[in-house]
Amino acid sequence: MSSDKQSLCIDILVSGHVQAYVDFFYLTHRPEVDREEEEEEEEEPQEDQVGIPSAMLPHVKTQLAEAEVARRRGDTQAVFASYRQLADFFTGLEDQRTAIYFWEKCLEITQLTSDTEGEKQATRSLGMAHEASKDMPAAIKQYETLLRLAQTSGDVAGEQQANEHLVVSYEAVALSKEAADDPKAALEYREKCLETSRATGDPAKESKAQYDLGQAHEKIGEMEHIKRAIGHYEQHLALSEKAGDIDAQGAACYALAQAYQRLQDGEASLTHLQKFLQLAQTSGKPTAQAEACCSLGVLYNQQNDYASAVQYLERYFELARSIGDRVMVDKARTYLGIARGNSVLPSYMNVVTSDLDALLRWKNRRTPFTDQLQVSH
Repeated sequence: MSSDKQSLCIDILVSGHVQAYVDFFYLTHRPEVDREEEEEEEEEPQEDQVGIPSAMLPHVKTQLAEAEVARRRGDTQAVFASYRQLADFFTGLEDQRTAIYFWEKCLEITQLTSDTEGEKQATRSLGMAHEASKDMPAAIKQYETLLRLAQTSGDVAGEQQANEHLVVSYEAVALSKEAADDPKAALEYREKCLETSRATGDPAKESKAQYDLGQAHEKIGEMEHIKRAIGHYEQHLALSEKAGDIDAQGAACYALAQAYQRLQDGEASLTHLQKFLQLAQTSGKPTAQAEACCSLGVLYNQQNDYASAVQYLERYFELARSIGDRVMVDKARTYLGIARGNSVLPSYMNVVTSDLDALLRWKNRRTPFTDQLQVSH
């Protein structure tokens, strides 16, 4: 034990603050993690305690002692204030585990004294500390408690604040479930995210939650879920139109087109793709225009409307060249070649199967089939 720690511990004991001594000793005698263990645990959540700067040890000692003295005389407000200062202090050191310890002490005091406002403050801070520690289930538990407390006390601003925290937390869990390839669990949290985003009264948050929930339904892949996805995309589109957000409208139209295509509703898919293209042209974003033209060309090709397919894929090719994306250019060239081939395939098949003279002229002189067809007509 360093002389500073030792002398401070002795001072606490001599002054008769037993609980303060226990807490101070614990805080200043935590085992160090050697470097080899640190390297092994690099990818795990960081829960290692952060050392207390020597210059701040007297401050920690004073706050612990004051909390104990205040507790003895029944001054719960002073106890809360001391523990809150310690919680804030360790939050500043990014030592979330110790901050949580003191916020839990604050919460215990507020619950014993029926201090609703203090309880809401401590609950919110606990949630934020757990969130900073990447323990989202624990953070959600605190934020849901905070929401109930705000609702019970008629605190409208507190309700909105709790819902805003929950939107962020539910989304974080949904993302982790999606990364773990658990679409059903992700869907559950996306639904919660939509519910809380509505409660915030923020249309932008609700619009995003509608889109994300639609995506979550689509990832499950069943036809019933795709139909539900369409409903959420339509809500996203309506909110985006109301907000005048062209990019969000484009994303909604594209998502709707893809969903309708999965339902084999080509007409609805084309309608939304055409709107997506119009929005992309309005926003002046060539990449979005290229994506729209590509999707339209592919869809027309699938519907055997090869003239329209070639028209849009030619635009896609030109846009890809103007953007300068080599991968996109190669893709556009391939798609355009296929569409052009499909557009003349019926004529070629007719020549091959029914017009031996034309076939021989092509073989001997490489006279194009198209020229021969024009002559014959």
